[in-house]
Amino acid sequence: MILRCLCAVLLCLAPLAGLAAQAPDELVLEGENIITVTIAGQPVRLEVSAESFGQPVLNPDTVQRLWLIPETRRGWRFGPVVVEGVGTTAPVDFGTGAGPVPLALSWSDHPASARADGTIGVHHLPYERVRFVLRPPAPAETVQRFPLKRADDGNSRLGTEVTIGKRRLMMIFTPHRRENLVTAPTANFIATHQEGGFAQGTEGIAVMQFGVQRPTRIMRIAHPIELGDLLVDRFAVRIEDYGEPSRVGEIGENDPRFEKGRILVSRRKGRGRPDLLTRIGGDQIRHCSAITYDLGAAEIRLSCTAPPAE
Repeated sequence: MILRCLCAVLLCLAPLAGLAAQAPDELVLEGENIITVTIAGQPVRLEVSAESFGQPVLNPDTVQRLWLIPETRRGWRFGPVVVEGVGTTAPVDFGTGAGPVPLALSWSDHPASARADGTIGVHHLPYERVRFVLRPPAPAETVQRFPLKRADDGNSRLGTEVTIGKRRLMMIFTPHRRENLVTAPTANFIATHQEGGFAQGTEGIAVMQFGVQRPTRIMRIAHPIELGDLLVDRFAVRIEDYGEPSRVGEIGENDPRFEKGRILVSRRKGRGRPDLLTRIGGDQIRHCSAITYDLGAAEIRLSCTAPPAE
């Protein structure tokens, strides 16, 4: 009798144990997109960004507070600018009930976040879905679905891919940035396939991780890249990073490539080794209210109204 009762109790507990082992359903982020985790037994506020790649990065004053001891060296390169750093592994508890897990962390002498104690990417979060609320939903929104691609080149990140020529171009949604952003070699690649050129008087600055600033110019392309219902037709090009955008050229006055209805075939050949990475900024998705990363279904969903007329 006692044995039968014990078996019944274990059978009842088994489904609960299975649920406890599963990832929590959804994390909803809005505003400053900050979560609180526990690292080495202390609360730490981390800014979640879909642009964040690789390991979570802590601010130096947070590292001092946690008494973390560096075990490895690492660095971050932004064209010719290199930020030196170090890293270690520490127990991190996300507060989901699963308890602490060992996680590789890194830091440098420069703060990673001005709003929190550090930054973390979506790919490190223990949730089935992570949803970024960008603005209140509007009537008649539709949901666009994109296959989620995880790039694991030593700096894990999440995005989706489109085919340009014979290559796959990875696109990462970065709504906290205004403009779409690419490096010089990727600008060459896009320009030679989609007829791109620099617009006059569009010099700017892109602020990267750790506050690193890189000069940019705006490149327009005559043949927009189709990403679902989005037509991506301009990029801020990091003109001094990993090469020069020598294949882009300039847009002249009354440039025939940008006449509506005109069909041109580019005869330029791409050169160099592009990183094939594009950041899709907030101006491109200003008509969208939310981005959902469904890690379980390997899908990125955009909730949007119709794109605004140019």
